[in-house]
Amino acid sequence: MKGTASEADVDQDVMSVLLDQYLETNEYHRGDVVEGVIASVTAKTILIDIGGKCDAIVHPREVERMMPQDLYALKPGQGVSVYVIDKSEDDDTMLVSLARAAQQSDWDRARKLLRSEEPVSLPVIDINKGGVIVRLGRLRGFVPGSQLLSNWRTHQAADESEQRWEALLGQTLTLCVIEVTPERNRLILSERRAVDSKAVKRRILEKLKVGSVARGVISNIVPFGAFVNVNGVDGLLHISELSWKRVTRPQEIVQVGQELNVYILDVDLEQERLGLSLKRLVPDPWESLGNVYKEGDLVEVTIVNLTTFGAFAALVEKPEIEGLIHISELADHQVARPQDVVKIGERCTVKIISLQPGERRIAFSVKQAKPVPSVVVSPETAPTETESPVKVMSETAIPEVAVSEVNVEEAPAEEAIASADETATGSVKPNRTLGRSRILRNPG
Repeated sequence: MKGTASEADVDQDVMSVLLDQYLETNEYHRGDVVEGVIASVTAKTILIDIGGKCDAIVHPREVERMMPQDLYALKPGQGVSVYVIDKSEDDDTMLVSLARAAQQSDWDRARKLLRSEEPVSLPVIDINKGGVIVRLGRLRGFVPGSQLLSNWRTHQAADESEQRWEALLGQTLTLCVIEVTPERNRLILSERRAVDSKAVKRRILEKLKVGSVARGVISNIVPFGAFVNVNGVDGLLHISELSWKRVTRPQEIVQVGQELNVYILDVDLEQERLGLSLKRLVPDPWESLGNVYKEGDLVEVTIVNLTTFGAFAALVEKPEIEGLIHISELADHQVARPQDVVKIGERCTVKIISLQPGERRIAFSVKQAKPVPSVVVSPETAPTETESPVKVMSETAIPEVAVSEVNVEEAPAEEAIASADETATGSVKPNRTLGRSRILRNPG
């Protein structure tokens, strides 16, 4: 009987322990994340078993806002994490949140990003006057306007309205977390910090391949070219790479804030430099020049620059092709200064005197493009009888010939003058005439 009584006491003790465990109320506090099991799900109520005698109910407002498909996905017996919002005064019920618990893991992720300074790409989902809103998991993060790259500022509206950052909606930004304060629901990020990170910049440069084409935005213009933001890294688009034709001001080709494709010309990982080109997106005009022009062609050009040794001119039909007009080829007389005979912007006809497309060289001449004047030689008219009583020449002395059939030779003045006796007798020699010292002879 004693053994039986002892066994009953043991059973009673076990039951008491189990009952105490069941009735024990865990001390949960606001902000705690608790593991539980879904007990029941209705259109208005979700009951969670978190142990003990306290019932956990998902906040009714959260249930109302849930999408039908999300509510349908919750099944009794399913394990979930809940965030403790508040509990009643009699400790019978506790308000919890499924969404806030899910956000907690996102806060943990945000803290890790803050510690590691690792960049993350996030979409812009909303805007306000001070900056843009991005989404990190279920969290909404804020990027102040001061933390955005300078090239985005060119997109903002002129006024100070709420829509000043509207152009960034839907864009994906590379950001670094700079502040995490869950109790204030505060998550701040920076695009500038992400770009300033050397590790980040190197990773971006490593992904860019020479010869490939990338999309970029003109972030700044300087006298020697333009800077283009490509995937968060600024690259130099030198003025010589803007166009195949001569460019004196970068603003002639590009504008700040302009989106465009650029050719990756050079990637220097050691110096963290990126070289870009715009002109290499189109064919090199020199490659086909030999198929269009040849030496000896007359072409129209525009004077684009003057030097001490000549002038540079661009083809009117192909302004990207420039050639030299040497000072000796500017005129058919000696030229001391090129500006004495041509001006910048002046158009003129020139002759191509040298063409070497492989060497990217072409030379022009102004003086050789001018037509050579033709020389016309005509027999001089002999004096009439009213001018002189002397008969200069016998009609049979020199047969009439066309000007083109005679040779013109210079003779001493004395040979060209007949003596008075010869004149009086009419015996002037056939090879002589009065006047200037020219003798017309029949080549026959």
